[in-house]
Amino acid sequence: MLTAENVYQTTCYQRQGNELVNAQNCTVTLQYEHPDNGLDWKIVTLSGELYHYRNLGAGIELWSHLTQQWTPVKITDWFPEKEGILCWDNFCADWQEIPLD
Repeated sequence: MLTAENVYQTTCYQRQGNELVNAQNCTVTLQYEHPDNGLDWKIVTLSGELYHYRNLGAGIELWSHLTQQWTPVKITDWFPEKEGILCWDNFCADWQEIPLD
């Protein structure tokens, strides 16, 4: 069974302490009920960096191209005092226009 992909445009940031830096346009591809990855989303930045996440219901994981395995994301939070900016460790994206369910 193929799952539907939903593609969105948004803005991504790097988190440095209490600041958001390196804002750039990003494409987010979301898949719900992915057979292997549960909720699966890929974020590609304008400069070509790929961030691939999944949530199987036991926390969010990031695909490491270096080690070829999923690694747990330590911190997932909404960036303080910035509406709709969701962060996974030190990578953040504007999630206001992206449905979470």
